[in-house]
Amino acid sequence: MDYKINENLCQAKLSIIRRITDLAQAEKKPGDRVVLFSSGQPADEAIPLEMVKEYTARVIDKYGCEVLQYGGHKGYAALIPEIRRFLNKDGIVASREDDFVITYGSSEAIFAVGSAFIRPGDRVIVEDPTYLNATNSFRYCGAVLVPVKTDPDGVNLEALEEAMKGGAAFFYTIPNFGNPSSITMSLEKRKAVHKLAVKYQIPILEDNPYGYLRFSGNEYIPPIKSFDREGIVLYMGTFSKIVAPGMRCGFLCANKELIPRFVVFKGVSSSGNINWSQYIITEFLKNVDMNEHISRISAIYEKKALAMYNKMKECFHPAVQYTMPQGGMFIWAKLPDGVSATDFCLEAAKRLKIAVVPGNDFFIGSPEDCSFIRLNFSKPSVEDIEYGIEKLGELTFRYCS
Repeated sequence: MDYKINENLCQAKLSIIRRITDLAQAEKKPGDRVVLFSSGQPADEAIPLEMVKEYTARVIDKYGCEVLQYGGHKGYAALIPEIRRFLNKDGIVASREDDFVITYGSSEAIFAVGSAFIRPGDRVIVEDPTYLNATNSFRYCGAVLVPVKTDPDGVNLEALEEAMKGGAAFFYTIPNFGNPSSITMSLEKRKAVHKLAVKYQIPILEDNPYGYLRFSGNEYIPPIKSFDREGIVLYMGTFSKIVAPGMRCGFLCANKELIPRFVVFKGVSSSGNINWSQYIITEFLKNVDMNEHISRISAIYEKKALAMYNKMKECFHPAVQYTMPQGGMFIWAKLPDGVSATDFCLEAAKRLKIAVVPGNDFFIGSPEDCSFIRLNFSKPSVEDIEYGIEKLGELTFRYCS
């Protein structure tokens, strides 16, 4: 049958992450060692399994079947003040003009904002490279993506202003440990970005999935939302990285005039939120020392990031460029110009059973000559990291010599 598929959906890119992961796991034989540097998942040991079991029993005992009923479209009323308190403690002051809607992680928040703000043909400004699922959502909503290059300290301000002069539905940014680049935007640039947004009246969609995963470097840098008195910043957060991704619990903080629109979207997209996860997150925020909890997670990732970085220094060809991240989940590495990241990653997956993501699709133009690769250190064990990087190191000498 000749199916008539929405053209905007056809513009979205199939996940290169899934393709590479499947390829590494294909035709696996007994004794084969598969190492996945392709995911964006948290470490199993970072998920507070015993606490989740305890709080599940607690909320079911307290609320009974209510926990397993449909959730409200806006979110569990008791959770929102706990999120507000959690954010305020870290310098994110949600004003009285702001309100919240609970979402299925940050992915639904991204799609909600895209659906609300983007009309077919509207421009959306994005960092280049940036999060593939976000750009797919914006494409599906009919956006024309406007890429803006990044510097080591965040988005290039001159390029951003030039893009803003042409107007846009909004500017999407991941200021903390960006995916895939692991770049963190400096405090000075955050303030400058906010000023530009106010000057050109372009909303900022600030995505902060990794902000609490800092394990080295400078002190906590406040989000762009913390400077916002105009209601121009929409701020997204998620508990996927600091509690568990399977709970599908995130939030969108925006001017209270916008929230009813997102509540309508929730009714259309998902008929509400998951009570079980919301009730557990509420108990978690009420009872857990979040500073101690986050410090424990960050220590896990620091150990893994160091293991990967040190093994890369030991085993990779010296022409490969990379830096030690200060947080997040990824190392973003560059092979020499002229070396195909796609060819490198395909051979690693097929022959070595090691999944590494080529950088092409994180860039808006998906350049075929891309030489960047993204390596995830959060999910694999230290032993798998050291084994996998040693094997990849041998491959870098084949491609770089």
